[in-house]
Amino acid sequence: MTMLTVRRRPNGVPAFVNVFEDFFNQAFPEKYVSEKGEFIPSVNIAENEKAFTLEFAAPGFEKTDFDVNIEKSFITISAKKEVKDEVKAKNYTRKEFVFSSFKRTFNLPETIEISGIAATYENGILLVELPKKEVKAETAATKIAIK
Repeated sequence: MTMLTVRRRPNGVPAFVNVFEDFFNQAFPEKYVSEKGEFIPSVNIAENEKAFTLEFAAPGFEKTDFDVNIEKSFITISAKKEVKDEVKAKNYTRKEFVFSSFKRTFNLPETIEISGIAATYENGILLVELPKKEVKAETAATKIAIK
C-alpha cells in the first residue's frame, strides 16, 4: 500500500506525491534545523558515578568532520561537511552542493577530568565521554577540646 498526498499546483492541477519520497528528500527534519537554517543534532546527556556522556545524533558525517575543543570551562563540539554532486547526461548538467555544519557548546562542571575526555564516532552517533575527577574521601570528624 502506498500513501499519497495531493498538492495543488498554482495552475490548480493536482500533483500526486509519495509521502515517503517527500520525507526522505528533505535534508533534515524541521525539528533539527535552527531558525537560521542550520542543522542542530539532538543530544542525549547521561550521568553515572564515573562520567557524563554526550551522545550526538549526527548521521552522514565522517570522523574527520568533527572538532572537539575545550576552552576554560566550556566544551564545543562542531562539524562541517561539504558534498558536491555533479551529473552529466546528454544535453544537461546538474550540479548540487550540500553544506552541513553545526556547533554546540556546553558548560563543564568543575568535577570533570579534562585530560580524560574522549570522543568516538560510530553508526551516526558521536559519543563524548566526560570522566569525573576522583573525589577524595572526607576525613573523619574530630572532636576538639576547648581549653
